[in-house]
Amino acid sequence: MPLLHQTSRSRQLFLVSMLALSLLIVPHALKAQSVPVAPTPDAQTAHASVFLPLVVNATTVSSSNWQLNGQEQQVEALFRNDPEQHRQNPTRNDTLSQVARARAEDMAQRNYFSHTNPDGHLANYMVEQAGYLLPDFYPNNDNNIESIGKNYATPADAWQAWKNSPAHRVHVLGEETFYAAQTDYGIGYAENANGKYWVVITARH
Repeated sequence: MPLLHQTSRSRQLFLVSMLALSLLIVPHALKAQSVPVAPTPDAQTAHASVFLPLVVNATTVSSSNWQLNGQEQQVEALFRNDPEQHRQNPTRNDTLSQVARARAEDMAQRNYFSHTNPDGHLANYMVEQAGYLLPDFYPNNDNNIESIGKNYATPADAWQAWKNSPAHRVHVLGEETFYAAQTDYGIGYAENANGKYWVVITARH
């Protein structure tokens, strides 16, 4: 056989072998590339991951995850069991509980005592921002739902102070129809060097 023909045939065999080999390798390479890999966060991405431990929408927090602290439990017992309570079947609400706790903590941390926080917001606005929708006739940034107290030594002292105040009494005991209709509630308590802060929020949809 002429040398030129042998060389051409060898090249053909070589090319066929390489093609067959590539058909075996390429699918495996493509399969490996299709496997998702979690990206390694760089410094900028990691810095952008910010978590805000503030009030969150109740749809993201189940009832079983919300725990009252000891002082809140005692205020709740007084609120629910007071023989002068006019509300029928009061129901603890997670969103209102979170807002009440956040209100107490905010007053303690920022050292103020007011229904209006330093940002100019009141309770109606805060509960709606947290996902609890009030009736349309409630003013957006007003307070029709909150009673607060400061520096009472015990839950019983705070509760009695509210009962002794005519303006607070009608709220916490639901003595007027407007407040009696607010059967959802949340209790908040926080303390630090700035004082002891007590909060009761009642509301309705």
